[in-house]
Amino acid sequence: MGQIIAIINDKGGVAKTTTTMNLGTALWLLGKKVLLVDTDKQCNLTFTLDKTTMGSTDSTLLEWMRDRSIEAPVYERYDGFDFIPSSQNIAQLNTELLTKSGSDLYLTRRLNLLKDRYDYILIDCAPGCDSLLNANSLSAADGVIIPIRTDLYSVVGRGPLMLKIEEIRENLEKDLKVLGVLLTQFDKRTEMGRQVRKYFKDNGEMPIFDVAIRKCEDCNKAPGNQMSVFEYNAECTAAEDYMRLAMLISGEKPNPTKWKPAQWSEKANKAYDEFIKCQIEA
Repeated sequence: MGQIIAIINDKGGVAKTTTTMNLGTALWLLGKKVLLVDTDKQCNLTFTLDKTTMGSTDSTLLEWMRDRSIEAPVYERYDGFDFIPSSQNIAQLNTELLTKSGSDLYLTRRLNLLKDRYDYILIDCAPGCDSLLNANSLSAADGVIIPIRTDLYSVVGRGPLMLKIEEIRENLEKDLKVLGVLLTQFDKRTEMGRQVRKYFKDNGEMPIFDVAIRKCEDCNKAPGNQMSVFEYNAECTAAEDYMRLAMLISGEKPNPTKWKPAQWSEKANKAYDEFIKCQIEA
């Protein structure tokens, strides 16, 4: 069965959606079957994956969470790379589910129906770790990735998330693993970047990934074109960093000397061209 990973931080603007999109694409490039799940009312991941689903009357995660009997709203991005879109009204679930029995297990029950179809299911979580939707995401997850931007406020904001993770562990008696802190917008030339990395390495409170996502303008440009960095510019530093992360997650030993970004780009762009062609024809 597939591994479910929640990508979460109490703070916004730390690259949760960017990480979900690019890590998911990197895992797909490695031959894994991947499902991305958007749980944020901003729907940024949904827009990047397929903006035609924005404002659609078709089923989204919201409708599926309300009624498990309907068909799972799984859309294909590429062959072996699927997604479940969010809704701008999805935050309504934070109050609608509150009085329901097992209110924090709704997403678990639904994703368990899909888990055997995929190697990895990545959940893009909204800011605010104390929401019921995020409790559902953590309850469904086998592991957690915590993107942290290398600035003071992002480091300070980690406390509430760790308390929530401990709460989920105790309530469900499950081994919810923190796979690692992922430093984003990282620049080793700055004092802040060096201090934040040193803090997590020395503190030992949470594991930290050996790879950090370096500051890269292509990460900001790619989503506007409905692309990951691998379609936009497979030779950029962020593509290299996310591929290294994907290999760490999948248990493969990163070997940059054998990497061929041109092959990543060829596979991703061939699939992207077909994806855009289908959108136009539709």
